[in-house]
Parts: sequence; structure tokens; C-alpha cells
Amino acid sequence: MKANGSHYHCIQWPRGGSKGFSPGFTLIELMVCIAIIAIMTAVAVPAVNGYLTRHAPQYAADELYGDIQLARLRAARFNRRCRIQFNVPALNRYTIQDIDNNGNVIPGGPFKVGDLAKFRDNIAFSASPLGGDPAPYATLEFLSQGVVNTAVTAPAASTSIYLSNGAGDVFYQILVSLAGGSGIYRFDINTGQWNTNQ
Repeated sequence: MKANGSHYHCIQWPRGGSKGFSPGFTLIELMVCIAIIAIMTAVAVPAVNGYLTRHAPQYAADELYGDIQLARLRAARFNRRCRIQFNVPALNRYTIQDIDNNGNVIPGGPFKVGDLAKFRDNIAFSASPLGGDPAPYATLEFLSQGVVNTAVTAPAASTSIYLSNGAGDVFYQILVSLAGGSGIYRFDINTGQWNTNQ
């Protein structure tokens, strides 16, 4: 209502109908929206799947690298050994276990079990694409100082763990030095060189 001196006048608002405001969506408008969403989904899903498959080796290498760093830090933090066993308890899986300073497994089960099967594109442990290095060393163990235990791990200048995709055309290397430092490298099949993971 609107005041006009001492009188009030009612303002009439339009109601539903052909000349009024619509109180909601029509069935046709709703169906058009659903059709647009369905088309966008049909276009987006294959693109997302392709992206995840292409980047699966990198995701797997990043996770394994992080787990190696975690094992090293646990060894230093808790002043005991920490051991990673590859292809245990099954192929393309790995376990991280706490070990006391006498070399005995600390009860309570593995601290972590990693599984490459959760990644797309059939990621697996592999040998080096250049030959020479096996697939992979059975055990990588860190001492309480955070350095590699060469009495358990192969006594080389460094230890390499390789991952590849199902087609065998993408390779990643996690390189661990005896001092415990590590890095990730991707193999360039065109140049035959290892490049720092970007």
C-alpha cells in the first residue's frame, strides 16, 4: 500500500498467467539444462581420464619418493632403522617397517603398504631402460642417522628404483644416495637421457 495524504492505495502486483511472472522453471527449461550438463560431462570425462592416465607414472613416482623420504625421516626421528621392501607382500607393492637397532622388525606390522596397482596405466617396478640395473633392489634400509644401510641395501654409490607404465615407454627413476638424499628423474626416450622431474 502507498500513502497519499491521509488515504492509502493498494498497489496490485502481476500474478501468474500469460502476462504475469512465472513462479518457477518450466519442464522444457529443466530438460534443456539437463541436456547441457550431459553434453558437458560427455566431453569432460574422456579428457580427465586421458589426463590421469598420462600422468599416472609421475603420480606413482612422486608417492614412492615421498615414502622413501618418510622412511628416512622416521629412522632419524625415532633413532632406529626403517626398511622398505619392494615387491612385498606382492608384486608391485612395497612395505615400510620400523626395525630396531639389532635388525629385528618392531612388532605392530608394517608402518605403510604402498601399492602401484592403484595408479592407472599398469604402473610397475622395472629395470633401467638403459640396462644394467635390476628391477628393483629387494630392500632399502635407512639407519638412525638417515643414511643408507649398505649391509642390507646393495653397497653401490647409490640405489635406483625404476617405475614404468604398461606400454614401457615412460620411465621414472628414484635415485637414493648413500647419504640418504634422493631425487626423481624422468627418462627421455628421444635423447636417451635422464631429466629432473618437472
